[in-house]
Parts: sequence; structure tokens; C-alpha cells
Amino acid sequence: KIGPFTEITREETKLIINFLKSNKSLKITDPQRAGVSSNVIHSIELKLAPKKKVLEHLDNKGDLPPRVATVSLFRADVIPPIVEEYEVGPLPGIEYARVVNTTARKTKIPFHVRPFSMAEFRPIYQRVLPLVSKKARKLLNESYGAVYGNCGKKCLKFSMTPISSAFLAKGERKAWFWFAYDLEFYTLHPLDFQFLVDMSDIHPGKWKVQNVWYASKLYPSLDDLLEKYEKNQTNKTRVSYPQEDIKDIPTSLHLRGEESFPRLDQEAPRQYEPNGPRYTVRGNQVQYMKWQFTYRLSPTVGIQLFDVRHAGERIVYELSMQEIAVLYTAHNPASSMLYFADSAGLFGTRTRGLVPGIDCPSYANYQDIEIYAANNGGQRRLRNAVCIFEQNNLMPLRRHRAYGKIDSFFGGLLDNTLVLRIVISVINYDYVYDFVFHNNGAIEVKVASTGYLASGFYTPAEEPYGTRIRKNVVAHLHHHLFHFKADIDVKGTSNRFSTWSIKTENKTDEWSSRPNNWHSQTKIKKSLKQTESSAAYRYNFNHPKYLLFSNANKTDNLGNVKSYRLKISGMSKMKLPVNQGFEPSVSWSRYQMAVTKQKDEEYTSSSVYAMWDATDPVVNFQKYLDDDENIVDEDLVSWITLGTYHIPQTEHMPNTPTVGGHLTFLITPFNYYSEDPSMASRDAIRIDPKDKRRPLAGANVTRYGLPIDRTFYNDTMSLEEQVEHDSEFLFF
Repeated sequence: KIGPFTEITREETKLIINFLKSNKSLKITDPQRAGVSSNVIHSIELKLAPKKKVLEHLDNKGDLPPRVATVSLFRADVIPPIVEEYEVGPLPGIEYARVVNTTARKTKIPFHVRPFSMAEFRPIYQRVLPLVSKKARKLLNESYGAVYGNCGKKCLKFSMTPISSAFLAKGERKAWFWFAYDLEFYTLHPLDFQFLVDMSDIHPGKWKVQNVWYASKLYPSLDDLLEKYEKNQTNKTRVSYPQEDIKDIPTSLHLRGEESFPRLDQEAPRQYEPNGPRYTVRGNQVQYMKWQFTYRLSPTVGIQLFDVRHAGERIVYELSMQEIAVLYTAHNPASSMLYFADSAGLFGTRTRGLVPGIDCPSYANYQDIEIYAANNGGQRRLRNAVCIFEQNNLMPLRRHRAYGKIDSFFGGLLDNTLVLRIVISVINYDYVYDFVFHNNGAIEVKVASTGYLASGFYTPAEEPYGTRIRKNVVAHLHHHLFHFKADIDVKGTSNRFSTWSIKTENKTDEWSSRPNNWHSQTKIKKSLKQTESSAAYRYNFNHPKYLLFSNANKTDNLGNVKSYRLKISGMSKMKLPVNQGFEPSVSWSRYQMAVTKQKDEEYTSSSVYAMWDATDPVVNFQKYLDDDENIVDEDLVSWITLGTYHIPQTEHMPNTPTVGGHLTFLITPFNYYSEDPSMASRDAIRIDPKDKRRPLAGANVTRYGLPIDRTFYNDTMSLEEQVEHDSEFLFF
């Protein structure tokens, strides 16, 4: 069933492409045949309908808003070349294709800040690399014992560092390329041969290899390096190609170690669903206990959740990822220019291939997605892109044990949750995103990084910038940043944002026999934020705050304003100076949280152009705040930044573990319910003594009608059997 959040279907994609191709002036080329100078449809996705129209449809049975697609079109045929963003609709009976009209972002984008494309990579493989490898073949072979192309079993692989416009002249597009051994995994086998390529022209035949970095020295050209190399006027690197078997190379993921474990052939513990799934998935709509929501996987933005409801009431209109940025530091040019804004690779296309039993439980519900992207060759079905499962967190959500000779009892509830998970693989890193639904009305969002480190060739000059993890390898310090959007609606869309700060006071003890007695204690200071600039939040450990979204017209019988709290864990401070270098592309990272008035045109905080566009960002998040609009009793959107600085260590070889790396935020009820809504969960148990005067002489277990699972008891007793005649272990 088509709904307001249903992604563009395969059939609709065909209609869009045919409609655009019918306009001969656009001169569209199929992605499989496209070159840099071609006009090509880069991406197609759903354009979200205006929020008010969607709410009218969802809440009042209004008409489904017209379906419209956003299309990114590379226009190399115009002077100067540009990227245009079109809206095409309505579907299925398309009537128009027009450039998006908005002041919130640029929709005619300079061609030199376009995202990656296969049309650009083809001439890199066909022209640039063969030219460099042919000229430098002797140097490469003598320096590294391997070559690029026609290399037998000792091969080199290349990688590239795109350079932000902040470091280039106007209109330039350049990248550093560097060689590594083509082994598992190549980012941990870097070599010290790097070269700068000017790819500004739309005709690859005019691309030029400029500077070359070799043996810790910069040369003005490849010819200059090779001439000095032949005349022994340069330092020369000499490293040997690894001789180990692939299974023994310390960068591979094959089993190794002095003593493997476990010693016995015993399977690891696992969870299972004794009575089948307790949730339903119909299309892209999910229902679990008192929760229901709709999800979508956008090619450009990634995972988005919509119309999130608990106990029938909408809590969040949109909860979505926005951007992943990774900012490196180094001495050598390729690593020091490594500023990634990963949406350039189209998040939706990097989300697939979840492995049952590792990425998600074997019993999870695995969902495929359909996405159009030129880099995928057009429309593709990506299998196992999303998994949904219920899990037992092996932690009580709540519990209490009352003990003693009277009034003994036990009550508790395990934290059973529903999880929607994706894993985004971007070159070397893998990012695990979880959206977790707890039965107390809280939503938890978690992200953790794993995968391979990026690294550089070790020299003493790299010491201040990273950790030496192998003889010739340094893994560089880098800053992970993750941005999210949370359009929270508390009892409707008329909301306000306030902070409850925890202050310290010296309080006179009026009850004391000594009139001047006083003591220090904490107190609450409530502050209603009036404008967007006043709500921009930079965390201060000296002034902890509760961040609350409330509806002033909805109070309980005690006078408490019904609210939801935003709790952020895993914050980091952006250390780059404001408006310098790459920083303008990620201006959202200046704030751990920001609040804006909801506007349909301000639908993302970043764009697929952010890797390159720092000189003049296509989406400048700071401008969302600069108009400083009123945010009292308005429809509000919060923007959350999670982050961590990663100083690599040898234990992060070969892969960075997720342990200790989870960054989270929670959207949790705050005086919204009269009590914990999990009190209605039949998963709870209660244990009472059979005789209150003799609490150690046996007890009864109440399970509220759910069956007792005996599958794994084997020779041990059930809980009921354990406490039937002897409850001393519990109540003593």
C-alpha cells in the first residue's frame, strides 16, 4: 500500500526516467554509458510532502498528498556545468519536472562540488592510473616490490582523498591519490607514494597529475620525481611486499592467535522467540506492543522513521539520520586533507548485506529495499538492508526486592525491546545504527563504529598525529561526528523547548538550633527558550541540564506540563575554528543540540555535496538558526550531534571493536504519563511469600497469564519450583 512515506517504486522510477528523457533538451544518458561530460540522473527519491498535509491525511483521513520525486541531474552540457535538483510529479500521471524552488538550499549546484560518480571513476581507472603506473613502474617495483596493473600476485591498489573547495581555487576539483598493497585490508597497507590530480575539466583527457609525495618529500611533478630518482637525487623508500600467507597477515580477518577459544566445541548462547515474533511488519509499517511507526531508507539521507506513536499518540513525526563526518589529522598530504562527509557516497546504497547471526539475530525480520542511484547502475534491489527484531537486553527495565520478616515481595520486568537496525559500510568503516523501542515509552538511538582504520605510511613526522600500529603504518587521530533530526511532537505540534538546569545554592537551615547554620545543595532552575539562537546547545559540564519539549496546554492533575526529554550521551566538542577550512560544511557540529521552527524546506542539515562545498555550502545549517525565529508554542525540530575522538591503538587491529564505542541519545517521557507505562506489560513477574509472616518458607510466582518456557531448563528447576518451598535466597 502506498503511503505518504513510501519510497519511489520501481514502476514509478521508470515513469520518471521516461518523462525526463522525453525532454530532448536534457540529453540524458544511461548511467552505464555516461561519462563525466554526460548528462545523467544521479539519484531519484521521494520528496516528502508538506507536514501539514501529511498530518491531515494521517489524523483526519484527508487525501493522500500528491507523490513527488526529487531527482538529482548532472548537467555537463550547460556552461558552466551544474547539478540541478528537480521535483517531478505528481505520480503516476507526471505533469511537470521543474527545478526545486527554495531559499533553504541551493538547487543549481556548481559542477565541481558534485558527489562521487562511476562516470568519474571510469577515467581514473582508464587514464590516470595507467599513466602514473606506467611512468613510475620502476620506482614502484623497486620501492615496494609491487606495481599497479599487470602485477601478478604482487599488486598495488589505489585510494583517493577528495579535497574540499576550502583548500582550492574557485571552480577547482582535485584529489590526492595514494597507493597501498592490495591485501586484506588495503587501508592498513599504505605506502608513501601519493599524487595530486586536477580533475576540474569535464573532459578527462585534460586532467593533470600535479604534485607527487614520495619518501616524505613533495615534488612539483611526476617527471621531476622520476628524474631525481634516476639520478639518485632523492631519498628512496625500500619496503618488501608481505610474504605471509593471507591467513597469517595481521590485517586479515582469518582466525589466528596463539591459542584459539573456546577450547570445547560448544555453541555460544543465543536468543530465540519461543512463540514466534511479537511484532508485525506490513510493508514499511511496524507495530510492537504499544509502539507503531513507519520507516523509509532514503538514498541520500539514510534511515528515517516517521509517525512514531506510543499508546496511540504521536511522539515523533520524523526521527532520522542526517550525516556522518570523519575528520582526520596527519603530516602527509593525502591523510591531512581527509575530511569525509559520507553522504557523498549515498547512504541508502551502502546499507545492505546484513548477515544473520552476526549483524542481527537469526530470527530477525530482514527487509530488502529498492533504490535508484547511477552509481549502482540504476534501479537496484538491495537485499537484507534492514533488520527488525525483538531482543531481551538481559537487564531489568525495573525491579525491586523487598526483604525482611514482613512485607517481603519481588516485582520486576526485563527490558524487552524492539530494534530496527541498519549497518552502513563506507569504504573501511562500518556504522551500526539502532533505533530501540522500550516498553516504558522511551526511544533510544545508538550508533557504533567498527571496521578498519584508515592509516598512513609511518615516519617520525607522523608521531603527533596518531599511533604507530605496525612497522610502517600509523593510524591517525580522527573525529567521528553523527548528526540526527528529531521532529518531536508532544500532544500535537504546538510545543516549546526549555532547559532545567541543576544549580548549587547555600541554604540557610531554618530548623537548626543555630540560626546561622547552612548547607550546600542543588536546585532546579527552569528556563524557557524563546528563540532559535537561545536554544542552540553547547554542553557545559559545570551546568548540567535537562532538555525538555513540552505542550504548555497539556498538564496533569498535579500541574506538571506533559513533556518528552531529550537525553544525549556521547558528545564531543568540534575543535576546528568556525568558518575555517572544512568546518562550514559541517556547521551543525558546532552544537550538541539545536532547535528550529519546523519548515518543510529545511528538511536536512547536510547534503551529498558537503564533502566539497565548504566555500559556499549547498546546505548551510547555521542559516537555519541565524533568522532566530520564535520557538514558543511552535512546531519544533531538534537536531542532535553525537561524536567521539578516536585515537587508534594496536588493539584496534585488524578491526575497531564496538565495545565502549556506543554513542546514544534518548527521547523519553517526562511527566507525560501518570506512571511508568510498562506497568501494563504482562512480561512482568511478581513473587509473594505464601505466608507473609514466614517469607522464607516458600513463595508464589505470578506471571500474568504468559506461559512458562521450559525449553532450556534441562536438569535445573524453574523459578516456580525453586521458590515453592524455599524462598530464603530471595527474601533473607
